[in-house]
Amino acid sequence: MTQSTGGEAGREGLFAALKNSVATLIAIGKTRAELLVTELEEEKFRLMSLWSKAIGAAFMLAVGVVLAIFCLAMAFWEYRVVVFGVFAVAFIAGGLVLIGSLKRQAAEPSKMFRASLTELEADMAQLRRRDKPE
Repeated sequence: MTQSTGGEAGREGLFAALKNSVATLIAIGKTRAELLVTELEEEKFRLMSLWSKAIGAAFMLAVGVVLAIFCLAMAFWEYRVVVFGVFAVAFIAGGLVLIGSLKRQAAEPSKMFRASLTELEADMAQLRRRDKPE
C-alpha cells in the first residue's frame, strides 16, 4: 500500500493559496489602475474647463476694451455711443463673471487621486485585519 504523505498535499494547498493571493493582488491592482485612469480623465476635463473660461474671459475683456475706446472716440456722434457703451459694458461684465467663476473653480482643491487613495487605505485596513490573530 502506498500512502501519500501530508507534505505533498500541503504543498498543493500552499501553491493554491499563493496562486489565489497573486490573483487577488492582480485584480486589486487592475481596479486601482482603472480608478486612476478615471481620475486623470476627470482632472483633464477640469483643466480644459479652466482654460476655456480663461480664454473666454480674455476675449470678452479685450472686446470690451475695444468697444469702450470706440465709445469714447465717438462720444459726440449722436446715439451710437449708447449702443457701443451698452455692448462694452456687456462684454466687460461677461469677462468679469468668467474671472469670478475661474477664481472660485481654481480655489477648490483638486480631487485628483482622492478616490484611489481612499480605496488603497481601505484595502490596507482590510489586509491588516486579516493579519491579526483572532
